[in-house]
Amino acid sequence: MKSYLALTWKELKAQKITAILILIAVIMSTIMTTVVGQSIGILQSMRMEQAASLNGNRYATFHQLNQEQAQKLHEDDRLYDVGDIIFVGSTPLGSSSLSLYLREYHDNALSMYPSIGTIKEGRLPEAANEIALPEDSIQYLGLDVAIGDTVSLDMRVSVMDGSLPEFEYSGNFILTGILESSYIGYTTGTVSGIVGNGTAENLLPEEYLLYSTDFKTHDKQNFQSIVYNLATELNVEERYIQYNWVLLDAIGISYDEATSSDAGSGFPFMTVACILVGVLVLFAAGLVIYNILKISITKRIKEYGTLRAIGGERGQIYRLVSLQLLILCGIGIPIGLVLGTLSTKGVLIAATSVLNPDIFMVNSASELTAAISAASSVKLAMLLASVAVTLLFALLAAFPAARYASRVSPTVAMSGHAVKIKRRGKRNRKIYHFESYYARLNLKRGRGRTLVTILSLVMSITVFVALQSFTNLLDASSSVQDMYFSDYAVTNETLGIPAEAVDTLKANDAVESLSTTRLSVFMQGAGDELPFETDLSVQSYETFQLANIDDGLLEIYAPNLSDQDKQALNDGTGCLVKNPIPFSYGDTPMEYTELAVGDTVQLGGRTLRVIALIDNPISINNEGFANGVQIIVNEEIYCSLLENDSYSEIYPTLQDSADTDSFENWLDNWCREYPGTHWLSYLESSNEMAESFEQIKMLCWALIIFIGIIGILNIINTVYSNIHTRVNEIGMQRAIGMSAASLYKTFLWEGAYYGIFASLIGAVLGYICCVFVNAAQTDTLQLVSVPVLAIAEAAIISILACLLATAIPLRNISKMNIVDSIETIE
Repeated sequence: MKSYLALTWKELKAQKITAILILIAVIMSTIMTTVVGQSIGILQSMRMEQAASLNGNRYATFHQLNQEQAQKLHEDDRLYDVGDIIFVGSTPLGSSSLSLYLREYHDNALSMYPSIGTIKEGRLPEAANEIALPEDSIQYLGLDVAIGDTVSLDMRVSVMDGSLPEFEYSGNFILTGILESSYIGYTTGTVSGIVGNGTAENLLPEEYLLYSTDFKTHDKQNFQSIVYNLATELNVEERYIQYNWVLLDAIGISYDEATSSDAGSGFPFMTVACILVGVLVLFAAGLVIYNILKISITKRIKEYGTLRAIGGERGQIYRLVSLQLLILCGIGIPIGLVLGTLSTKGVLIAATSVLNPDIFMVNSASELTAAISAASSVKLAMLLASVAVTLLFALLAAFPAARYASRVSPTVAMSGHAVKIKRRGKRNRKIYHFESYYARLNLKRGRGRTLVTILSLVMSITVFVALQSFTNLLDASSSVQDMYFSDYAVTNETLGIPAEAVDTLKANDAVESLSTTRLSVFMQGAGDELPFETDLSVQSYETFQLANIDDGLLEIYAPNLSDQDKQALNDGTGCLVKNPIPFSYGDTPMEYTELAVGDTVQLGGRTLRVIALIDNPISINNEGFANGVQIIVNEEIYCSLLENDSYSEIYPTLQDSADTDSFENWLDNWCREYPGTHWLSYLESSNEMAESFEQIKMLCWALIIFIGIIGILNIINTVYSNIHTRVNEIGMQRAIGMSAASLYKTFLWEGAYYGIFASLIGAVLGYICCVFVNAAQTDTLQLVSVPVLAIAEAAIISILACLLATAIPLRNISKMNIVDSIETIE
């Protein structure tokens, strides 16, 4: 005798539509889990590549090393990708606020900085005194040179601890290559040039021949302890250790200075967001499976009642229902794995192939395809996880339906009245629109089915809204972009910029906002006397600096200043202070001036209280901080003490619609009116960083679109199953006189209601997800602006999908014979 489980296959063949719908849901679920797993891996890989291109493919750098110390790092088996760099010198680039930094790269050090080593013409330098310069630096230097020409540069070199005087020299170099301009260094006022090996030894005294050695650690978990151990072994001071925070945060490597960078603070939240998105989509697919199985079992409740009546046990009914799903999973999961794996790479390549490869920081479409293919390696563990998660959710979705089938009373099931119908007394009222009224009745009649369908739609809408705000978490350039706060910097280090000139610039139609800085630096030990009296005495090797900034910059330099302290600063009773940076001469710590909050300082007959200390000093022309005491006062005090109201540097930000070329031409003419005034654009730097994020943003959008398609297919499956199981009901309605047009309208209204209700709920849940995504970026749980556009897009797409899912099956049903419709279930 055959096993009772043979009924499983017969039921599947008898319920072709139901089986096909469940199979599609299983395939979609498997594709989704595969795509999410693979795509998140690709996005993370691309984010790491972006971080490496922005700030170097290195974990950390030890500076101020001698050759012996650098060699020990090369020999340490805990490290890899060890490369040495020697700083050969710097020189100002004409009247701009940029400086050209020449470096000599050893071993594979240059390959760690992909943004600065791209040759546009010629070749990279190899021998001593050969040089490759960026195209923009040649323009700023005003050189008319070609490959093979000699370039003479006046250079200067200093050591980081200031223990040696600045060394100046003139060097002659043979130009072997012109590099592609890289604007990322503009944020720090630097442009990088490359010299051949042996140049530093030829041009620099031995005491200035110091190495900066980049490295990575094999052990990422113990990265910080390895760095400290190496520093102890090599006697490297902590101030000479530089962490590549952009890459470390992108990878998720822990280091002690992570608190000073917020680039990676969102990754714990991002992990939660990834899991949340996956669970939501799986839950949506599970609801589809549950809905279809519940409808199928309800229709065949008599058959299950008969099985119970002839001796079938509950466990056997469980196994019958579960085996149906397992058979469909056995067919659907392998198909989903194959399609998901192919789709991950195929969709991403297709989505990006229509774009200019330059925005992906590659030179051709083939390089872009190769980069995506390299990041798209299939991981067996990820595929097994996809199978396990899909199967688990499918079985969990089938459990309630199987439990319902096993617990039904045989007598009630065989009688065909498994559910008692209760009718409530209602008042008679006028029906203005029959089809919409009847659609609402249908929704109320099957509240459980309606709820499941709406929940399935809600999950897809929530995922769509959440993923759009999720993309910003992947941007590794955000931490670098925070280093500047305007589109341009306009500077005059000598005479300053008159106040009336600033008013003219501010009145330009292209300018949206403008910030200002005043700064005066006095070296008293060098005979640079203050033009006002003060009771503050600084060390002979320290500068005395007086500064003034506007309210916009105050929020940047002192973001936590209380309203009371701001008022004291504006009233002229308080000041901000930046203390000197402590340093040592050899092993001897040098004395330095130090002020604390609450101390008082007398400036020209005024007594000011120190209301706060700032961490980052105010500087102009990207020149950094001339070590000393910096006091920030209000405008009135600064101008009266120095008897000068000129500005040292101003920072205009343009309107979004501004014509930058036209504005820059106007700015050139404006600068000519004030001798010594020059400007630097950060727009190129901003654009380059934005382009570095485009590769990630487009890949993430491909993921959003793909998951959106899965959600729409789930909607169609759910609505299709709801309509198809009511074929006999539709036949009865047609038999009593309902027209095909009225039938269409009823079900279209029903589909519209599904979309409307789901959009409202999905909008709320999507907004909650956006709040958590924002918390990932700011580490602060707070309300954010409502993503109106994303919610509107999701609502429109959902309602249209519901209408489409309703119209497709109705087209065939309306053509069916009325008698056949009444008699036919599937």
